[in-house]
Amino acid sequence: MQVFRSTFGRVITILVGLVMALALVLFVRDYGVASALGSVPLAALLVYSSAVMFWLPRVEVDDGGVRIINLIRSHYISWGAIDRVDTRYALAVFVGQKKYTAWGAPAPGRHAAFFATKDQGQHLPDSTYLAGTVRPGDLVTSESGAAAAVIRNRWEKTQGLDLISSVNTAWHFRTISALITLTLLAALAF
Repeated sequence: MQVFRSTFGRVITILVGLVMALALVLFVRDYGVASALGSVPLAALLVYSSAVMFWLPRVEVDDGGVRIINLIRSHYISWGAIDRVDTRYALAVFVGQKKYTAWGAPAPGRHAAFFATKDQGQHLPDSTYLAGTVRPGDLVTSESGAAAAVIRNRWEKTQGLDLISSVNTAWHFRTISALITLTLLAALAF
């Protein structure tokens, strides 16, 4: 299995965790341990929320298909169900008219596209090229482009095969429950 995540998202999550830890240490120093304990639920909510938004989202590619794991839901899309892969704003897998967008594989910004070299667009699957060129989101140096290249390579190999077409969606109930609980604890702490 291949896993694709946003590097920037992991950096943000670590920075939020470090800032919250530093804030708690400074709060203990200035106001004492008893006062700082009231800030722990809010700090925990901020760290957990950033982890859910920026660390959890990812794209997993295996022999059966593509799993897009977002904030509160996951979608497992079999190879036979995929109609198209796009990278305009982020990696998106189309099944009929339905679009499944991956938070964990964003397209690059305009600066990354501007400084990209031509050789980053070579040797990509045929379904990557749009009017003879590739979008910035298809560059293999971006999160969306790396995931899209792998998905398109494997998907093109399955063309013409009689594969099962299915999409399974699962809600992240533990994540949702934890967010609600931490929000309530933070509200009660104030």
